[in-house]
Amino acid sequence: MTHTAYFLRRAAKAATLGLGLLLAPAAFAVGEAPKAATPAPTGDIPGLDLKTLTDSDRALFSRLIDKFPSACGKPHSLKVSLRSDPGCKLSLVASKWLLKLVTDGFLESEIEEKYSERYLRRSCYSVDISQAPVRGDAKAPVTLIEFSDFECPACKAVEPMLAQVLKEYSKVRLVFMNYPLPMHPNAMNAAMAAVAAGKQGKFWSYHDKLFENQDKQTMADLVRYAMESKLDITKFQADMQAARERVEKDRAEGKKIELAGTPSILINGCKARVSSVEELRSYIEAELSK
Repeated sequence: MTHTAYFLRRAAKAATLGLGLLLAPAAFAVGEAPKAATPAPTGDIPGLDLKTLTDSDRALFSRLIDKFPSACGKPHSLKVSLRSDPGCKLSLVASKWLLKLVTDGFLESEIEEKYSERYLRRSCYSVDISQAPVRGDAKAPVTLIEFSDFECPACKAVEPMLAQVLKEYSKVRLVFMNYPLPMHPNAMNAAMAAVAAGKQGKFWSYHDKLFENQDKQTMADLVRYAMESKLDITKFQADMQAARERVEKDRAEGKKIELAGTPSILINGCKARVSSVEELRSYIEAELSK
């Protein structure tokens, strides 16, 4: 949801509440005192702080955890899982995520769709990452696979988020896959140049330089960055020409899993919709809880 849509939705929610208050007196007979609103029952739920929720949001959250099945695949609801199945840590992670969606103002139907996509019908794939560069512990149990384009503004925007979780979690590694888009004229050459820099052990520093200079990626720029990185320029240029096959292989892996665009992130092989570092942390916590 965009920031504009978010604020419009919250405004609409407030307006609806205000209208309800204005019309409320008409529902009572003359001289009849209005009845006090009954707070939505929730009870204490271990690991969740519901104190700041409004009554309507608390009622919505209560309905959702009653409705959704356990995130561990058990034959009971999330609410039952939270209260009587401490071994299912994934249900607590899922419920914290639901709570964030509720407080962010998502509609009940939107939350149902998101939960179903993330926990009930996940799209998971096998991706060949044998030749891809890795950042972080190569043996980490949580693998983020990033399909990216060096000329894509959204790809540049996600980089700080990925760097943040790598800093926070020692059990996470990042794998980079090239997916240059046809509408970006320099993206293929930039991807080939990054692969060539990797042949001399400088992939990640060159990767960072490309994103720092996203509007300057002509062939002359790519060679200049190689010189600034103190690469063997003759070898760099030869390796760059040979790198097209490798870039095309990465792109074929992306096509195989039907990527909608860049950046696309898979977490332990499963597609993830990530729009904030908080959401990315939630996915990582879910994997670590298994």
